[in-house]
Amino acid sequence: MGMWLDGSGERLNQEEFEVEVTNQSVSVRLTTSRKSPHGRFYWAAFFVALWIAGLCLLVFANGKHGEPGMWHDFATNPLNSSGFIAPLLILLCCSALLVLISWRYVVMAYPSNETFYCDRSTLTISKVRWLDIHNKDWRTRSYPLRQITGLKYRSVATAKGGAVYGLRFEVEGRSERVLPGLGTHDAGKILKAVKSFGANVNE
Repeated sequence: MGMWLDGSGERLNQEEFEVEVTNQSVSVRLTTSRKSPHGRFYWAAFFVALWIAGLCLLVFANGKHGEPGMWHDFATNPLNSSGFIAPLLILLCCSALLVLISWRYVVMAYPSNETFYCDRSTLTISKVRWLDIHNKDWRTRSYPLRQITGLKYRSVATAKGGAVYGLRFEVEGRSERVLPGLGTHDAGKILKAVKSFGANVNE
């Protein structure tokens, strides 16, 4: 199941989150594989199919005023000619741009399992590697709480017509985005608790 959200930041699949807050720690578990262990791969295949369809349209569609399309250039020009290389570069650039734009959204909208644990000294994030079909390859990173800056509830990925909300923060010179699909109520509880532990929180 994906993490489709509306502009208000309300999550649409609340059952995938387990949040436990005490005066000593915050523990959050995101279990997307509970209902559909391979759901993210089905959606990835769907987006790949759309990408292929877009490339085919770009290659085989005629140009303006009925001018021959890219396929005509590929079929009639030698490999080392500008007539072949120029449309090939356009095709590769369009493909790369599409992948860069869509990859983050796909990963955030259809995430793998993830845990968030914070006590009074350390924040630990564990995620299943997104491409791990068995949901067993966990990657864990821990940060001293004093190094975390700008922890906030914000959009972690956007696309036309929607956004995915989660937690964002800065650490070790880079931006981290975690818990995609988190709702406003749970986010408020988490941020309040983590702030009481001494973390730098932007509410």
